[in-house]
Amino acid sequence: MTILAMSGGLSTPRVQRWLNDLGDGDTPLDNEDEVQIGAEDPKDRALMLKLLRVYRKMTTSAGDCPPATILNIQHHIDTGDAAPVLLKRRRQAQVEDEVVDSNVTKMLGAGVTEEGNGAWGFPVVLVRKKDGEIRFCVDYRALNKLTKKDVYPLPRIDETVEALSGALLFTTLDLKAGYWQIMVAPEDRDKTAFVTKKGLYRFVRMPFGLTNALSTFQRMMNQVLRRLTWSTCLVYLDDIVVFTKSGIERHVMELASVLERLVAAGLTLKLRKCRFAMESMEYFGHELSRDGVRPVQRLLTAVQQFPRHSDAVEAKRFVHLAGYYRRFV
Repeated sequence: MTILAMSGGLSTPRVQRWLNDLGDGDTPLDNEDEVQIGAEDPKDRALMLKLLRVYRKMTTSAGDCPPATILNIQHHIDTGDAAPVLLKRRRQAQVEDEVVDSNVTKMLGAGVTEEGNGAWGFPVVLVRKKDGEIRFCVDYRALNKLTKKDVYPLPRIDETVEALSGALLFTTLDLKAGYWQIMVAPEDRDKTAFVTKKGLYRFVRMPFGLTNALSTFQRMMNQVLRRLTWSTCLVYLDDIVVFTKSGIERHVMELASVLERLVAAGLTLKLRKCRFAMESMEYFGHELSRDGVRPVQRLLTAVQQFPRHSDAVEAKRFVHLAGYYRRFV
């Protein structure tokens, strides 16, 4: 990426010329009117759209499964010398079998899974999400008990919130099928096998539910965005926040540096879930804006209206919930 020198100030025309040198910033995106941009000034919105057009290839991958990252990162499952585990398939209603079959067909076609013939196998479970959508999952609890734990650290929420304090503009990026952009090591794919009514299958891409998947994903993202985290962006798993403590021109430049890293790693975005150049945002139960950091009101209300404790378990739940906001007391 061509570097824009900081001398001379970051005027909008200067940043526009820089974007023109990077690529096609004039041809509209598909469904461009659905892109969420917080900036109200037409010139600011136009500048952000120009940047997104330049990086359009990040948002145009076809199908539900984007290409795997080009980084040399694979997910390993170290079970030592433990014997393989094969659990029985759970009986499901016909409509649930149809959901399972539909998901398996889709994943096979996308290259996420393949047919298996190993000695491992785990049952499928269907989980209903808040929006009513049903998520296909595999119950890996028995496998996770045998897996040596990866202790790679995740960022502390309080430190990330503190780093975002004082920012004027925020962009949140959502990776498309983030876990599926990481390959499972070939020697460990049999361990991801799951049993359905129609046979045995295994994952080629990293599935949800594995005990060390979070560590693998965080390690990859820290590698991709090395030297940009904590100063230009923050990464908590697949939540990427680009933050700027000045105007739209610098925000566009800093977002471009993050997008360039993601492109180089072969990662793609789910554009409809991204939000660009917002003056405020919700982040792990906190409302962030140029006015500072405060608790999200609905969660604060939940603390205030928490039912009277009837036992030690409920008391412990309240202490954990209230303790999350102790910095504001």
